[in-house]
Amino acid sequence: MDCPPNRNRHGCHIILLLILLHLIAASSAHTQANSMLSEQSTFVFIQKTSGVAKFSSHQLFQHVVDDLQEYLKAHEITTVIRTGDLSSEAEMPLYAVQEMARNSHAMYLLYVIVDRPTTKWLKATVACYDAKGQQVWAEESSAGKELLRHNGEQNALKRLHQKLDQRLGQPGLLRATFPSQQSPPADTPVAKPVSEPQPVPTSVAANPAVTPEIHDESPQTIRLASGTPVHLFLAETLSSKTAQTGATVKLQVLGDVKVGDLVVIANKAPAVGRIEAVQNAGRAWRAGRLVLKLQTVMLVNQNQQQLEAWNASKGAGTGAAVEWTNAVLQSYGLALFALPFAPLQHGNQALLYKGTQLEAVTTGDALLPRGDIEAAQPKPAEPRSGPAIVTFYYPNFGHGSSMDIWCGQLKVGHLSRGGKFSLSLPPARYWLRFARSTRAVMTPLDAESGTENYVSVVVVREPSTQLEINWQPHLSVVPHDIGEAQSADTATAKSQHVLTADKFDLAQLQADPRKKNK
Repeated sequence: MDCPPNRNRHGCHIILLLILLHLIAASSAHTQANSMLSEQSTFVFIQKTSGVAKFSSHQLFQHVVDDLQEYLKAHEITTVIRTGDLSSEAEMPLYAVQEMARNSHAMYLLYVIVDRPTTKWLKATVACYDAKGQQVWAEESSAGKELLRHNGEQNALKRLHQKLDQRLGQPGLLRATFPSQQSPPADTPVAKPVSEPQPVPTSVAANPAVTPEIHDESPQTIRLASGTPVHLFLAETLSSKTAQTGATVKLQVLGDVKVGDLVVIANKAPAVGRIEAVQNAGRAWRAGRLVLKLQTVMLVNQNQQQLEAWNASKGAGTGAAVEWTNAVLQSYGLALFALPFAPLQHGNQALLYKGTQLEAVTTGDALLPRGDIEAAQPKPAEPRSGPAIVTFYYPNFGHGSSMDIWCGQLKVGHLSRGGKFSLSLPPARYWLRFARSTRAVMTPLDAESGTENYVSVVVVREPSTQLEINWQPHLSVVPHDIGEAQSADTATAKSQHVLTADKFDLAQLQADPRKKNK
């Protein structure tokens, strides 16, 4: 603001002073509002135990998550909710959860553990911690197996509500209050776990209720909001046998991350993680453990952006109880003499395979120079035409030895573990399976013109009450970049095991096997 010399100078000074005071007051009000929100907000982490992973369904865990979210919403508790959908039976360390709570700027942590004990349908524990990591209070609710499962779950949650009702107004369950000129923030959604053929223990952040103060973006800048999801996958295989605490882990981004129409994190951009804790597998069937923390990802302008995500992995069960029971039965009891030596057996190592998907979020708002981001935009892929290339592969980390691959009504190849083969197919929908029987699991593949597709052999362990371990194979269409990374570690199958193009019968190849008799 320019003032004429020696004229109305005092008036100009007064106006400038008033503007300055207004800005200071606005900043003070904003800081006070953020402070009030931070003091009232609660970070909620909901985790399931190995008992839920082994003996119950994901629906039970999600039911508890939804119920608790509705309870907190109904009582106007300001929360940041995250879930640990730990399908590999590994539980997130408390120190990792407490660090997430500190990064969210929440005053309290509600650490919720969903368990499925042997003698109960459901057991839920809620513990409240303050910002220093000290436990303030804890409540527990459960229901025995004398009731029907649905009733048992409902009764356990009802009892938990009654106990939490007594804690309303206490730390961790403070009702939100806002200045009259400020409207409450929108409800934070629960982060949904991503289901993949190989379940991955992932802790994903929802949008934070409180973010660091930052000036609004301008025409010259782009705002990358804190809590923006970033999908990643491992570029290497990790094992608790060889991993070292503090070692760097290489990852890649799966899919572009955009702000509006501009890519800020490009597909296949490098990301970095760190191994926070390792426990080697030991005797007495002690499983190995890995704790991984995701740290940074590269933006399109080559700068680094901070990430927040933790990942816990535990070695798979050995099935020792089943094996020893079978040994005793098959040896007519003679194996009982060797039973005292059973604890000498080792547990399985924790493994995170190359191509394993992980989820993270950005932490802290970032203002990016618009000019730099626009100049660094990746070139769009040129459209391709012609047949689709489909690569079938059997990862080295799978179970089993070999199997036939069927497409429609034709056997197109035979794969051994660690092998792969590719077919050139006309664009169409195809029905894939691992056996001739039409009872085998069918996997649809929509092959589009000029695309590269990857289909993996997946063998999963199914729960069984019998004295055996059931491994069920099926074929799974995987994202291009993951399939490309995983299949690179496999060898090309021998030509005699693959159907050649001159033997294709398109009518049989594209047929739906379930309709062949119709």
